[in-house]
Amino acid sequence: MTRQYPQHQSITTPLSSREKGDWGYKRPFPLKSTMTTSTPLIRVKNIDSVENVTDFASAADHSLSLEKFQELHVAMSVPRVKGAAGETRAASMWPKSVFEEDHDSTDPQGRQSDEQRWKFKGPWLARMGEGDFSRYLSKTVHPKRAQFRALLKRKLAEDITTSQKKAAMEKGTPAPPKVEPRDITEAHFSEYLRTLRHDRATLYSLVSKFLDLAPLAAPIGVTGIFAPPTKSESPYGKSGPPPSHPSAGISYLRTNSYMENHPVYGPQARRSPALARVVYPRAGYKPAKLGVGGFVADVPIGDNEFNIRFGRGRTQANKMLNGIAHLDTTTYGGAKAYIEPQTATVDPSGKVHLQLRETHPEAQVIAKESKGLSRIYDDSETKAKQATPSRGKKGQARRMERIADEMLSESPQTQS
Repeated sequence: MTRQYPQHQSITTPLSSREKGDWGYKRPFPLKSTMTTSTPLIRVKNIDSVENVTDFASAADHSLSLEKFQELHVAMSVPRVKGAAGETRAASMWPKSVFEEDHDSTDPQGRQSDEQRWKFKGPWLARMGEGDFSRYLSKTVHPKRAQFRALLKRKLAEDITTSQKKAAMEKGTPAPPKVEPRDITEAHFSEYLRTLRHDRATLYSLVSKFLDLAPLAAPIGVTGIFAPPTKSESPYGKSGPPPSHPSAGISYLRTNSYMENHPVYGPQARRSPALARVVYPRAGYKPAKLGVGGFVADVPIGDNEFNIRFGRGRTQANKMLNGIAHLDTTTYGGAKAYIEPQTATVDPSGKVHLQLRETHPEAQVIAKESKGLSRIYDDSETKAKQATPSRGKKGQARRMERIADEMLSESPQTQS
């Protein structure tokens, strides 16, 4: 089964080298399996196997999927955060590029917000199994307990120093000397730990920052657990951080705000749509699935031909696309429809999630015309007008001669 992300590098070679079996490795590859394919792309699993041969397989699945995805011209975006702090609803619903400076950051000490990073040293706890979590506790968390207690002592010393300076400033007295961690007694530190256990928001924030854990969404009714309320919520709190850069290296477009220029009709208001196939009909409240360029996505939301709207009437139901409400077994090749890819995101497992929207009917007609399925522009009259002067030179000369005779004649002539 094809995995959701590639495991090995895709390798190709020119035809002149492929005819010799030369793929740049220590031994030539068999021509029987490399010359009979139209997609000369391989992935090497093992250079030397037990049988002393190179274990390789075809890499056309991921390579062609990447090529088709880049033909869609889709800009990658970060997952949307609904109701993020400090953002309006319209701003939170608008897709943000993964290449923006506020989100394309890996340095926790940088000027960007620490919660907007996509790369963390620690794991995402919501996705870990019980066995993995137990091993993480024993191998990573337990050995760092002494370092964390030293960090808490330094923080307690800084808090005491700050409070003493503030009290001295209010009284108008000189500031006391700075409190060092070695000056804190064990009884005072134990009392601080007891207080910190009841302040879950501060404790979780310190632990998350110390272990550099990926952010988690706050439970219902609890705020400020892994991030103070003043900071903006991480876009990866609910979905989890991606395994690589949020763009996954499959698209480097920063925005979809560009205009296509048709050679005949000029600049277009909508982008060229893509032909999608209905791969799974609607089942209850689950939306139908469309296949676009080798990727499966949900149908566009809204009142369109892909969705059922109860209480509309029979006319609206008749406009629904075939294959949405039930499996279409009569259309050759399955039911198809034109859609417009809007944006895409990458989840923690490496899967690409496409977001589609309904395209305009004019864009569909122009797309069909480019494939020869319809015809809008008719240049037969233009060609006839351009060919008239070359075919009627003698007729023009006779007409000009008649006009000259008419101008020179003394009595007007009547046309019979």
